[in-house]
Amino acid sequence: MSEKLKASIEIATVTAEGILFNGRKYTNREVIKKKWFDVARDQGEWKIPIVHIKDYHEAILIISLKYQEVSVATLVSLEKRNVKDVDDYHDRLNQLKLLKKNITKQIN
Repeated sequence: MSEKLKASIEIATVTAEGILFNGRKYTNREVIKKKWFDVARDQGEWKIPIVHIKDYHEAILIISLKYQEVSVATLVSLEKRNVKDVDDYHDRLNQLKLLKKNITKQIN
């Protein structure tokens, strides 16, 4: 018995909160390393092509034309989290990044 995978190329939006597609948020290690979310916060959102597998919402394939890469972005689930706690976490994380940057400047 042969099963065919149904996938389509769609457009997602890179925002400060994650990669948005069909009302869901996705992320992956590489886009975090490349600071996509920080850039979206500072310079504005942008669209990217993605590959979406029909009826599978756990992950999408993001296509980075700039870096000529394809990578998997996984669903960010906030179902069991308080949104305020998540926002507080991000604020503290950003404060730590700023502190690290300032310390690095002082050392160099």
